[in-house]
Amino acid sequence: MSLHIYPIASLAGDYLRAVLGTAIVLFPVVMVPLPATVEIILLMLAALFIAFGGATLFRQLRPVLVTDAHIEAQGPFPVRLEWSALEFVGLRYYATRRDGVGGWMQLVFRAAGRRLRLDNRIEDFTAIAERTAWAIRRHCISVTPATAANFAALGITIAPEDR
Repeated sequence: MSLHIYPIASLAGDYLRAVLGTAIVLFPVVMVPLPATVEIILLMLAALFIAFGGATLFRQLRPVLVTDAHIEAQGPFPVRLEWSALEFVGLRYYATRRDGVGGWMQLVFRAAGRRLRLDNRIEDFTAIAERTAWAIRRHCISVTPATAANFAALGITIAPEDR
C-alpha cells in the first residue's frame, strides 16, 4: 500500500498561471470602461482561469492510495477502482515540442463508468505505473500499442510478450 500526493512545488506553475491569467484579464475590466461585449468576453476568460486554478486545487487535495486490490483517489469526490474491474488503462505521452523532448505522461483508468486520471507530477509516478503494469499482467487487460510503448519508455514491461 502506498499513498501519493501532488507536491505543491509541482503544481506551483499551474497556480501561477491561474493567478496571473485571472489578473491580466480582469485588470482592464476593473481599470477601464469597456463595451459590454468586451467586458463579457474578458469575464468569461477570467472564469476559465479561475476554473483552471480550481482544478489545480482539486488535484492537490486528492491523495491517491494504491493497494494490491485497488487504486483510489481520496478527498473531494473520491474514486475507487478495483484492479480486477478495470476496463481500460492508458498511458499517454503529451509532447510539448515537435522533436518529442519535454512533455508529460498521464495514466488513465476506467472501470464501471468511473474514470481516474493521474499525471507524472504526482509523487512516485513510476511506482504507480509499475503497480498498474502488474495489474495489466495479472488481470489480462488489453492495452493499445501506444500505451505499451509508453510503459516500455518508462522501462516497465506490461507483458512477457510485450503486447
